[in-house]
Amino acid sequence: MEKKGNLWKLIALVFVIAVTGGAGILIGRNVTASQYQAERELNYRLNRSELDGLGEIEGTIYVTGHKSPDSDTVGSSIAYASLLRELGYDAHPVVLGDINNETRYILETGGLEIPMLLDDAAGCNMVLVDHSEYSQSAEGLRDANVITIIDHHGDGSVTTGNQLIYDARPLGSTATIIWIRYRNYGIEPDPKTAYAMAGSILSDTLNLQSDATTFADREALKALSLLAGISDTDALYQGMYQATMPYEGMTDEEIFFSDYKEYERGGKKFGIGCVNAYDEAGAGNLAERMANVFSSVDAPNGMDMSFAQIAIFHDDISITYLVPSNEAAAEVLEAAFGDDAVYDGVSYRIEPGISRKKVLVPAITDILEAYPKE
Repeated sequence: MEKKGNLWKLIALVFVIAVTGGAGILIGRNVTASQYQAERELNYRLNRSELDGLGEIEGTIYVTGHKSPDSDTVGSSIAYASLLRELGYDAHPVVLGDINNETRYILETGGLEIPMLLDDAAGCNMVLVDHSEYSQSAEGLRDANVITIIDHHGDGSVTTGNQLIYDARPLGSTATIIWIRYRNYGIEPDPKTAYAMAGSILSDTLNLQSDATTFADREALKALSLLAGISDTDALYQGMYQATMPYEGMTDEEIFFSDYKEYERGGKKFGIGCVNAYDEAGAGNLAERMANVFSSVDAPNGMDMSFAQIAIFHDDISITYLVPSNEAAAEVLEAAFGDDAVYDGVSYRIEPGISRKKVLVPAITDILEAYPKE
């Protein structure tokens, strides 16, 4: 009987911790309600200290993701601006360009508005989410007051002489980091914000199937789906994926830049544009189109090389096509993936597919930084 009683105590303790967070440990020790409330208030004040440490912030805070905004960048901007408003700040999400079709689908089905466009960040209070590179961020950022960076990539080029909050974690989505920060404050996002965050996680983790997916991403998606009233995340993801397919009316350049990021590694500048296809015939067609667009991409944007990453990822299909812009780019791909990729004269085919953040950028970085710098 004693063993059975201890088992039920353990089950009860685990349940309380799951429901209440870290403070559940105190309840498991038979603390009073007032002690539990005191612990919650202490937890709030401990987390609030990082904001208080920034001092008084005068004026509006703008929360932005990177250029060529994708679903995680937009959803995370909406979510963190909402959290800051809950904490008493005048904060607004912004975008740095046109949103893509997937993001538009999430916002429309979630009843959310597209954040306003920010043309110039000079003189503004800025929070950066989902990036920390000047080349990916707002114009005028070097003359802005950057107070926070929340990201799930490697550390970038953005620096500041002031104190700032820097929260970078190797999770599948920036929105997951922001969900954890909501929990730290004991605050729940409203249903529409939760919907945007769930869409962000589904997008960046490829419906929790990418190698970058973590336990935290899965837990965040479960909690946010409940808050947002999403009964079928698979159906939402399929709707998101299908929304990316129609490129009708878009030029090849617009397709390439619809999900595009720039980097500088080993003294070389390069850009990667991500495009989606439904099947291999469509991927082959897009590969040809992307190969023809590079002449108007590299030189005008000051890039030494560029890459088009064409992904087929739905149901049980996972394939990536990589298209290099020039001979130097092809040499990098050959060095990075030659043993795992099949070259068809235009693109390198890799199966299963790879992540831009988790695999492609680190692989290119390794090759470029191995070369002697001029």
